[in-house]
Amino acid sequence: MFIIGAGDILPPVGALTIIGTVVLCFLSFYLFKWVGGETTVRIRDYVKNHSWTPVKMTSRSWYCSICESLLLNGIGVYCDCCGVCADSECIKKANLKLQCKIVTSNNETPFHHWIKGNLPLGASCCVCNEDCSMEPGLVDYQCCWCQKTVHTNCMAQLDDQCDFGPFRNHIVPPWSVQVARRKGAIQKHLLLRGVRDPGWKNWKPLIVIANKKAGNNDGGMVLSEFRKYLNPVQVIDLSERKPAAALQWCVLMAPKQLRILVAGGDGTINWVLTTSYKLDLDPEPLLAIIPLGTGNDLSRVLGWGSENSPELDVDKILDYIQRATPSQLDRWKIEVMPHRHLGLKIPTNTLYMYNYFSIGVDAQVCLNFHRTRDSPYYLFGSRIFNKILYLCFGTQQVMTSDCKNLEQRIDLFIDGKLIELPELESVVVVNIPSWGAGVNLWNLSSVTSGLRAQSYHDGILEVVGIFSSFHVAQLQMGLSSPVRLGQGKTVEIKLKKKAPVQIDGEPWEQISSTVKITFANQCPVLINHPD
Repeated sequence: MFIIGAGDILPPVGALTIIGTVVLCFLSFYLFKWVGGETTVRIRDYVKNHSWTPVKMTSRSWYCSICESLLLNGIGVYCDCCGVCADSECIKKANLKLQCKIVTSNNETPFHHWIKGNLPLGASCCVCNEDCSMEPGLVDYQCCWCQKTVHTNCMAQLDDQCDFGPFRNHIVPPWSVQVARRKGAIQKHLLLRGVRDPGWKNWKPLIVIANKKAGNNDGGMVLSEFRKYLNPVQVIDLSERKPAAALQWCVLMAPKQLRILVAGGDGTINWVLTTSYKLDLDPEPLLAIIPLGTGNDLSRVLGWGSENSPELDVDKILDYIQRATPSQLDRWKIEVMPHRHLGLKIPTNTLYMYNYFSIGVDAQVCLNFHRTRDSPYYLFGSRIFNKILYLCFGTQQVMTSDCKNLEQRIDLFIDGKLIELPELESVVVVNIPSWGAGVNLWNLSSVTSGLRAQSYHDGILEVVGIFSSFHVAQLQMGLSSPVRLGQGKTVEIKLKKKAPVQIDGEPWEQISSTVKITFANQCPVLINHPD
């Protein structure tokens, strides 16, 4: 029981309602922010601390940048932005005494940022062309912007101003980065507010996107290596930010067209390209790829390779991007319209496809693999082990035949025409000439009467059928060919019973539905022409 005295003032009911509404809106804002992820580009303030990462065990020697002692057994850390190195006892001193690469500045006069010692193997002096770091210890220097190396005795002959090196057209210089300081509840951080054109001829800034946990942690290596060459704000980790944050660069720099380098598999590339479409970017960024997945089908088609090298050659990749040719890739809209279940109408799910859509045994194998990979007991992440898993699940399907008589579960329409299906276990709708880690399904068949050559930018889809899991193995070895079911601008599949499906290597189990595939538009990509 509450007793209210004469001096107590109760807020009116209307005021309580307003307060409750404000609190509810406040909580809702942070709930949606937590669910959807922050879409702003948050910038780390490297003035206070370096970006430390463990020293790698290599044939080169590492020396602490503070005490200059040799790091025995590779025990120590180095900054993957500027190259400063430290042992465990000197990290705090390094943060205080040695400045990291500046990501934003009002000074438009570019000076070299020299870091002493720990030069890469094979480094040569840019003045006398003789080898650097030939003596033991912390000797000679390297600029963390232009990557030039120089002898200590030759530095006086160099101009103080930095030209940012051969890849400067990919770099966003510090004076071009405009930031806003935002005060959070716990800590202060910077947000990207704008980007100014530095006035360089043929300036084509590059944004690097990767998940540090992807590809057996190869994604972390990619992020680390590119921070050395670019402004660290250009390198974005998908484990911390969603693609929408990285693509905010396109909004800030419009109408200039950006180039984005995505390190990942086909699923990650689909995620980035679809986000770009949903943000309605104009122009959309040109896509380049570092393949970190298992199949890497789009990377194969666009000339970026079937897999990444264990030793990442950033110079070669940046050179490839400079010489790459712009092209267009068809983007397809997939509407999954579930049939009524228990009298209830289930909402339509809209997805987008760039490589292929399939229903049947290959999707079942992919689904089994993904369930295993997502298991907490999945301890291995190498590409070879993943391929062995695929082989095991494919062999399992030979015995179980979970997708047998698929032709009885679906009706296939190409451009509105019902297609009579033979006995099948899979139907694959392809946009590019690569499926299942490099199999050119459409061109494996010799039947050509009345059919067009395949292209990934002609607004036409190719549809093929696969007989079994054993048939999949034959296709991957080039010992057989699929059955060509047709070509068309629209494909519709009526699924009568539950079946596994996949889009660009991302599988799930789909209940009875109508799946309609139609042309959306084209997205810009870069075609690599390796030597």
